[in-house]
Amino acid sequence: MHSLNPYLASILSSIDAFLDIHPLTSEHTLIKHLQQNAIEPFELFNLAQAKDLFNAHFLCMHALYHLKHQYAAQKTYHLQIHAIQIERLELASLSQVETAQSGIINADPLEAYYLDPRHYFETQEDDIQAMLKSFWEKYLAQDEKHSCLQVLELPEDADAVMVQQQYRRLAQKHHPDKGGCAIRFNEIRQAKSVLDKCFK
Repeated sequence: MHSLNPYLASILSSIDAFLDIHPLTSEHTLIKHLQQNAIEPFELFNLAQAKDLFNAHFLCMHALYHLKHQYAAQKTYHLQIHAIQIERLELASLSQVETAQSGIINADPLEAYYLDPRHYFETQEDDIQAMLKSFWEKYLAQDEKHSCLQVLELPEDADAVMVQQQYRRLAQKHHPDKGGCAIRFNEIRQAKSVLDKCFK
């Protein structure tokens, strides 16, 4: 079977060091970090190419799930892995209820997929195109997320519920039928559309 081990140690080390500073982050940010720090093979990936984007995505998730198991074995952290948000939590800070819930989260159906290196080497171009369609939209949307949150006057850690609630407030306030500015209303709608892709 193929192995990703030649790359894994340096990827894990780089992500672990990054999480020391940024315990709440995103896959998008991690991939950028790995590229900017010339971590093999990320510095070779052209993310405008579907195959390279898939490879970067798979390797990042592969490393995150390995790191999750490493933290669990060391009994130091719990790593929550979601499509958009990655969060490292100190086990000591989790309540008994949260610790029990983290055990449920460990039964992540995606974990087996990303821990199997065969998917990295054997996934075909047609499969990649289908899989990356929504991921690519989310990835691109991350670059616009900051400015869109500013348009909606929301903090960086805003979630989907906060976006929806704030959108309703601002849309009602700035709707042209209620005397609002059409340009501002359109900005609010466009920002909401981008953020919806981030939180899919």
